[in-house]
Amino acid sequence: MKKHWSLKTLLIILFCITKVTFVSAQNQLTNLPSIYINTANNQTITDKVTWIPATIVVISTDTNQVLNATTQIRGRGNSTWGFPKKPYRVKLDVKEKLLHMPAKAKDWVFLANHADKSLIRNAVAFKIGEILGFEYTPACQFADFTLNNQFLGNYLITDQIETSGDRVEIDQLDTLDFTEPNISGGYLLEIDGFAAGEPVWFTTTKGLKITVKSPDSDAINPAQLEYIKNYIFDFENRLFSANFKDTISGYRARVDTTSLINWYIASELTGNSDAFWSTYVYKKRNDNKLYFGPMWDYDIAFNNDNRLGDATEKLMSQYAHDPKTWIQQLLLDEWFQAAVWRRWQEILANNLLGTLNTFINETSSLIDLSQQKNFTKWNILSSRVYREQYLFSTYGEGVDYLKTYLGNRINFLTNNFKYIAPPKPSEPFVSSNYYYMIMNKKTNNAIDVTDNSVLVNSKLVTWEPLEEDRAQLWEVKQINDSLFRFVNKNSGLAMAGNGKSTNLIQVAVNNNDNAQKWKIKPVGTGNIYGIVNQKSGYSINNSGGSFANGTNVVEYTNNITGSENQQWYIQKVNLLGTGINEGVLLASQFELYPNPASDYVSLRFNCNYVQDITITIYDLTGNQRITNTQNISDSGNQVITIPVSDLDAGMYFVQILNNRGEKSTAKFIKK
Repeated sequence: MKKHWSLKTLLIILFCITKVTFVSAQNQLTNLPSIYINTANNQTITDKVTWIPATIVVISTDTNQVLNATTQIRGRGNSTWGFPKKPYRVKLDVKEKLLHMPAKAKDWVFLANHADKSLIRNAVAFKIGEILGFEYTPACQFADFTLNNQFLGNYLITDQIETSGDRVEIDQLDTLDFTEPNISGGYLLEIDGFAAGEPVWFTTTKGLKITVKSPDSDAINPAQLEYIKNYIFDFENRLFSANFKDTISGYRARVDTTSLINWYIASELTGNSDAFWSTYVYKKRNDNKLYFGPMWDYDIAFNNDNRLGDATEKLMSQYAHDPKTWIQQLLLDEWFQAAVWRRWQEILANNLLGTLNTFINETSSLIDLSQQKNFTKWNILSSRVYREQYLFSTYGEGVDYLKTYLGNRINFLTNNFKYIAPPKPSEPFVSSNYYYMIMNKKTNNAIDVTDNSVLVNSKLVTWEPLEEDRAQLWEVKQINDSLFRFVNKNSGLAMAGNGKSTNLIQVAVNNNDNAQKWKIKPVGTGNIYGIVNQKSGYSINNSGGSFANGTNVVEYTNNITGSENQQWYIQKVNLLGTGINEGVLLASQFELYPNPASDYVSLRFNCNYVQDITITIYDLTGNQRITNTQNISDSGNQVITIPVSDLDAGMYFVQILNNRGEKSTAKFIKK
């Protein structure tokens, strides 16, 4: 008798067959554990906020590492989230010792290490943390990671930095803790240049941004926030007091000097350019000391940040990214210098270089099969994907370089830790092929354009540094031996003076306009500058010294040596785009924004010579709707803004044509 299957039965059978086939495809890909995460309905992970339900399977020859569980996943990272190989946060539904690491926890981090071609810089930094003896250093394990059936490569699985008995071991505050002793701890903080993107943060009197990591943003009460703010303010006031070297009234009475010295040595040994821009600290309950650590985020350390050039023989206290406010003050204390030298001698005596080289050899050998699969997936070994200082044709060459760097770095530090010279006088500013962030010394806030406007005469203000905010990035063009022009990345317009006590504005680039020409004068130490207008002689000033977002940036009476309101860091952020010999960039490199557009579109491209540009907007039938001709009188990056408010909603094409007949095309949607 012929059997008839119901539709429901057929679907169940099909699901089972699919599931069996899928599970059988989940193999251990190399000698490393293989991790498979599948989101519900294969949902794409699009941001760093939304937790997406998922399943996680770990396959390993080590039975202690095997796992089959439910979880959630979302994106993480700052710059690294923009890479094609992305980092992730994972929150297990039930606490587990993931990959048999020490902490039994729900929260874990999957580091992609895409900008680190050795894949092991973070692991080496954690090893340094163990050698130095920090109270807590994140545990880590390498694994092959597959997400929604797509192999993503070699990942470093590591602890989420959080307070717990297995991680940062401090008391956890309850929302109802309002008084001593409970309110005195514990607090996990991060000195964080991009704190403005976090839910709970504050700014010190010296302009350092501090993010409160624990208590959580939804648990901390106002009294706790006020307590930790006042505690940090007290430490900073002691550090910059006239008696800052005193053991009772100075900074040492409020800091665990063991962790402080180990942290500084780690910052220099790793050559971490972000050492003072991003630093974890914590405070325990019933303990008046501030503890430095744990170590975190070293993918652009170990001479892997081309903004510094070759930094093998550069002290981070002199060359790392600003603000270096605290460390440069600490180095004025002879006791601190001597303590660093004594501790350095101790770790050298324990065969520092030999221990690190052994770890690098063992780790690179451990992940060798995995790195081969990784760089088959991501064919980037010999190409720059972020800020790599050096490129290598093979993986082994990159690993060998890491060992060479450490050997040379240890020799350099041995010669320089004996006497750490006070900060050098600020050097003359030299413009290079970068976008810069211009940050006030007092507040560490950056010069920004009001509302990210691309319109002429828009006012300039200061704002908390925001990563990848185009309106905070400036191309610094050298006009002659003493004069510079600042051109905004977002608008393509130049920074210009506008009269004493009035807002600076952005204007169209004009070589004959002295109001948009500036002298950049070194002041003090640590590469700080006063910026003086060629036309007026007035200086760029953070009005009133205010820390508030939206503070006016004005011209004011020149007092660049005496007023921190008129002193500025000019910090490299991103490389400029590179043009081609023929003028306008190729279509694949042509940038149009916003898209979709409402009132205007801005076109950003690069020219290598003076030329005429015709911009034409066509509708889908090929009819010309807008034509605009511009004379490009200055080579480099260009931004042209076209009003489109009169266009009907729909799709349009934009064509850029120069007087050589070269053209580029892009499309946009008018809302």
